[in-house]
Amino acid sequence: MLPDPEFPPLLIGHAVPASQDPLAVALEGMSEGKLQAGDLFWSRAETHARAAIILEPDCPLDKALQMAPLLMVAIGDALGAIGPPNLALMYRWPSTLLANGGEVGEVFLRTPGSAGPEDTPGFMVLGFSIALSLPPEITDAPGLASHATALFEEGCGDLDRTQVIEAVARHFLSWVDAWEHDGFAAAHADFLGRMQPSDTVAVQVGPVRHEGRMIGIDEDGGLLLNGTGGARGLSLAQGLGMAGDSGE
Repeated sequence: MLPDPEFPPLLIGHAVPASQDPLAVALEGMSEGKLQAGDLFWSRAETHARAAIILEPDCPLDKALQMAPLLMVAIGDALGAIGPPNLALMYRWPSTLLANGGEVGEVFLRTPGSAGPEDTPGFMVLGFSIALSLPPEITDAPGLASHATALFEEGCGDLDRTQVIEAVARHFLSWVDAWEHDGFAAAHADFLGRMQPSDTVAVQVGPVRHEGRMIGIDEDGGLLLNGTGGARGLSLAQGLGMAGDSGE
């Protein structure tokens, strides 16, 4: 049995059975008023590193959403510190983690549905899931999910759930401290620097699919895209499913 993760003093860890989703457990606890900022729920599953952190932002939602790319940058730093040197971790906007080109994880962010872009949300739940190993139905059938991978498949066989969750938590707190003092610029540079290079990008925003060439990432973490209708921007709120899109 793996040891439980140990967290910095600002975080309070709560174990969640492998059969439950830490994000769902955290959301339920917040809706019942039982939790507070710093509560961190982590899964006992050993095939994935999964966790969700409660945050209580003191800024408008459109700025608070920067926590999603901030967490992605923290994951990149964490795996860079404890993983092998040949692990190339990159990002696909808005929230997908790639290891050597394959999808290895995702970042999730949830807020109260009533919060608008200029409102300060009452709380925020920020979560992540990183695959440590692939299920037999995929490993036994090459090509079944060629887009997916896991840390074990990418030479990280020495890493376990506890090590990954601990490292991500430490690096995330460090990035939050930098963000509070110096803003989003440093995280933005890292986020953009690890963005997956691609001639074309396809992003689904509600019922609308946007395709084009990625121009860059704006100062708030939104995507700048040059498509058939010309250049346009997609906000983090749109990418994370918190704002609609008319397709115009």
